Amino acid sequence: MRPLKEPGNLILRLLIIILFVFILPVSAQQIEKVPVQLKIKDLQGRELSPFEPDGARASVFIFLMKDCPISNRYAPEIMRIAREYQTKRIRFYLVYVDDVRGLEKHLQEYGLADLPAIFDDQRLLVKATGVQTAPESAVIGDKGEILYRGRIDNLFAAMGKPRRQVTEHDLRDALDAIIDGRPIRTPRTTAIGCFISMEN
Repeated sequence: MRPLKEPGNLILRLLIIILFVFILPVSAQQIEKVPVQLKIKDLQGRELSPFEPDGARASVFIFLMKDCPISNRYAPEIMRIAREYQTKRIRFYLVYVDDVRGLEKHLQEYGLADLPAIFDDQRLLVKATGVQTAPESAVIGDKGEILYRGRIDNLFAAMGKPRRQVTEHDLRDALDAIIDGRPIRTPRTTAIGCFISMEN
């Protein structure tokens, strides 16, 4: 008759399995970061270092196209989020990726003129953050890490298919987690909108 295994050995084996299956893969994941030293000019020609924290908890980059209907529909919500979180040391930038012509007019018409705007003609910010869609948001931490990337919320179920009511506020949830010092529950989501071409 084979002797029963000691409980201590069984527990040790279970701990080893947990280590290799759950803990090591998470710790081995590479943290995405942006080049903090990157410089770019805003619409007024002023040189910015948008990835430098400058006292902010985090910086939010919202990528837009002025001719994208989904981008334009989000303008009121973008301003609501910015006004609420700017008081909590969260910085905001609008990043346009289509055509520089008419941008100042677009900012005025859609009530976005109070936020700093950048025309990313060389796709420097697009490449650094990894966004692919407008509108899409990227939240950068004070050490240059990409804390969140994805949709603003789940207003659109698919292209041309808006929901009657928003049920998931992804960007707001991410910012609340940063402010509270909690992990972001869903740090990557899929944005629905207009595809960002890498060619201007």
